[in-house]
Amino acid sequence: MNSLTDQDWGWRPFLFLRPDKEQDMTNTLLLKMTFCFGSSLAALLLLLRWLVEHTITLASIAAVAAGCWVGFLLAYKFTFAIFWNRRARRLRTLHAETGAKV
Repeated sequence: MNSLTDQDWGWRPFLFLRPDKEQDMTNTLLLKMTFCFGSSLAALLLLLRWLVEHTITLASIAAVAAGCWVGFLLAYKFTFAIFWNRRARRLRTLHAETGAKV
């Protein structure tokens, strides 16, 4: 999982959100990521819906956006963030033991 989150392509165009490997992926960061990535996914899904159905309502925009935000947050929180934070703690401990600067 960490090898996937270390790839730049997976963070584009929001590469600025990726924390250092020694930094935890906090809930605040996850909310920022959710807004960026979830909104992008929602826009893509709404575009596909418009191409197929030729109609989009305000209710469908709200439902798709909310679904993408909640889905992204939960999926990322309980998968990638767990492994990222486990590695961050391990790296911080290793740096503390060796006296290396974090």
